[in-house]
Parts: sequence; C-alpha cells; structure tokens
Amino acid sequence: MSARIAANLLRARRFLPLLGAQLFGAFNDQFLKNAMIALVTWGGMGLWGLETKTAVPLAGLLFTLPFFLLSSLAGQIADKHDKALVLRKVKFAEIFIMIFAAIGLILQNPTLLILALMAMGAQSAFFGPSKNAALPQWLSDKELLTGNAVISGLLYVLIMVGQILGTLLILRAGGEYIVAVTLVLFAVLGWLSMRKALPAPSPNPDLKIDYNIVFDTFRNLAFAFKDLPVLRPMLGTAWYYGLSAAVLIIMPAYIEGVLHYNAQVFILTMISFVIGAALGALAITILAKGRDAVGLAAIAAFGIILFSLDLYFSAGINAFTKFDPLVLGAGGKPELGTVADFFSNSATPRFLIGLVGAAMSASMFVVPMNTMAQRRANPMQRARLLAAGSIMLNAATTGVQGLVFLMTLTVLPMQTPFLIIALCTIPIALYSSYRAWILRKTPAPTGAE
Repeated sequence: MSARIAANLLRARRFLPLLGAQLFGAFNDQFLKNAMIALVTWGGMGLWGLETKTAVPLAGLLFTLPFFLLSSLAGQIADKHDKALVLRKVKFAEIFIMIFAAIGLILQNPTLLILALMAMGAQSAFFGPSKNAALPQWLSDKELLTGNAVISGLLYVLIMVGQILGTLLILRAGGEYIVAVTLVLFAVLGWLSMRKALPAPSPNPDLKIDYNIVFDTFRNLAFAFKDLPVLRPMLGTAWYYGLSAAVLIIMPAYIEGVLHYNAQVFILTMISFVIGAALGALAITILAKGRDAVGLAAIAAFGIILFSLDLYFSAGINAFTKFDPLVLGAGGKPELGTVADFFSNSATPRFLIGLVGAAMSASMFVVPMNTMAQRRANPMQRARLLAAGSIMLNAATTGVQGLVFLMTLTVLPMQTPFLIIALCTIPIALYSSYRAWILRKTPAPTGAE
C-alpha cells in the first residue's frame, strides 16, 4: 500500500513540484555549506583567524540563527497568503542568494560566504512553514506519512550528494567556479519546479501580520505550548534536528583533528550517516502503513540511545583515535590518513555500524513526528503552529551548535556530544513509550493523542 501511494505521489502535480523544489534547495544548502567547510578545514581559507574546530560550529550557528528569528513571521505570511505563491517567491529569492554566494566562492571571501549562509538560513525559514502547511492541503490523510517519508528519504540522498560534491569539487583546481555555477543552476531549477505547483489557498486571508518578530516569536511559542497534541511531536522533531546538527558539526574537525584522516574519510562518514537516515525513512514507511507511529518512534528513540553510547565508547578506542600521530607532514602537522588507512583500522566497522544505526533510528523517530504535527494542527492556524515548531527546531539546532562551539574551547573529548545525545534522549524515549502505552490502552481518534 505505501509503495503504491509513493508511486502515485511521484506522478502527481500536487506533490512532485514541491518535492523538486525541496530537493534542489536541500542540495544547495549542503553544497554551499560543505564547500565552505572544506575550504576552511582542508583548503587553507581562514575564517577570521579562528581554528577549524571553532570556525565550523560558528558557521553552522550563523546559518541557523535566521530560522529562529524569522520563522514566526514566515508562519503568519503562510497562513495569510496562498502557500504555493509564497514558496515560488522564496525559491526565486534563492537565485539571487546563490549569485551572491558564487561571488564569495570565486573571491574566497569568508565574510561574503557567511552572509550568503545566513541569507540561505533566512530563505529556508520562509520555505519551511509554507511547505509543512501546504502538504496537508495537497495530500489526503492516508498519503501524509508516506509523503513525508518520501521527502525525507530523498532529502537525505540529495544531502549526501551535496555534501560529497561540495567537499570534493571545491578542493580541485578551478573548483570554485564549478561550485558557483552549480549553486545558481540548482536555484533556478528549484524555482522552475515550484512554478508548477497547484494553488494552496489561504485559510485566513484577513490575518493581520505582526512584524515585531521578537514579540510574535514568543507569542507564537506560547500559543503552541497550549496545543499539546501538536506540541509533543514538534518537540520531538526539534530534538532530532538538534541531534543531527551535533553529529554533522563535530564530524569535520573530529575526522581531521582527532582521527587525522583526510576529506575523503569525512565524506565516507557523511555517506554512512545519510544512508542510515534514508533507510530509516524507508523502514518507517513500510512499518507504519500510513498511521501515526508513536510506538515505533519510541523504539527508535531507544535505538538512538544505544547507538550514540556505542559511538561515544568506540570513538575512545586508542586504535581508532590515533591513525599514526608520529607521522608528520608539511608544516609539522600529522599526516592525514586515507580511506585505505581508515578501513584497515580494526575499530572502523564498529564506528560505522554505530553511525548508520544512530542515523536510521533518528530518521524512524522524526518522520512520524512531522506527520503527527501536520495532521493535528488546526488548518486555520496550521502554518503558524508549524512555524512555532520551526522556531523550536532551530532553537534546538542553534543551541546544540552553540554548545558544540563552547565545547571546542574546553578540554572535553571531541566525542562527548555523542554521550550528551544519549543521555538527553533517555527521557524522550521513556515519554514516547508512555504515550504509546496510553494510546494502546485508551484508543483515541487521530489527532487526539
């Protein structure tokens, strides 16, 4: 049933244009971000004199900050106007942002690149609430979970491709020109895709927009906290994105500065993470069969705990954390190990299994959360409620990246975030189990959990 629904959606104008716009945008996000990370980590580009382990989390923090500031305003705009129109304008703005980023890459100017990253964060802040609120208008209730899973699964693939190409292309001769042209091209493709979308009329065209983003952000959050059936899954989604941000932010500096491996090994770890996430989206589609999947989400949360703990302990194995610290390359720095060195290490299989398992568990946890929030939100204020979810999501992401940034200034081991992830997921897993038990004992209509 889920496979048939997915096949139908991939041919439907009420789904395919949004999917294309989302995928092209996700590729550009990762392509630009990883190109910049590669330039700072392996390409010799400085970022205001900061060390790599500090510069990378700071860049991630600046990328997510606009989400937090603008999501509430974006939710109001999505509730007031046709969401398809909002999405088209957002994708059109991306073209100019990518032109600006292309200039920064060609000049290898870190300030221009940081500004482009922040502009991409702002653009994504307006894309998210409109997308999440439009999906329940375009899809039936039985299609919604499958639609979310298809988007998530393919999104992980495009994220992986963007990460790989962004890292590899920027480091080759003339790579900045290839990356610059690709960014603009994919932005244009995303806009063209979104132009084919069906209308998603406003449920509340008379809504008066409050442009005081600080006041409205807190008001929107307070409003969301009164709607517990929607709030619970949004908090779960926020935790997932904070978790993912921690893993993605620490990996470049961890691979290069602690394990002493090169960019190709970093790419390999990211491929492993994304494959795990895609497998999780596929698994939840098959197992949930279109229904809310609170029990499956609870099981997935325990998977996050176990695999994160294993990543923490396996990363501390001496054989894995020291490729060969005595072999020095140019400038007196340790010579970076290759993919062959990585696979010859006896601790590598355990590390990769832990990474794939954690990503798969996290993906199985977040897809049901997204679907539950979309189903339960009142259509009259759906975009604003889901915008509150975006605020929480990006507050979690920004907070986690800020925490990682502060940790780089301490003497704590680089694998410490894995332990923090495991410990913080314990109450989430227990609460998810409790909610699943309550639902099983007292069945409630969809949306009443």
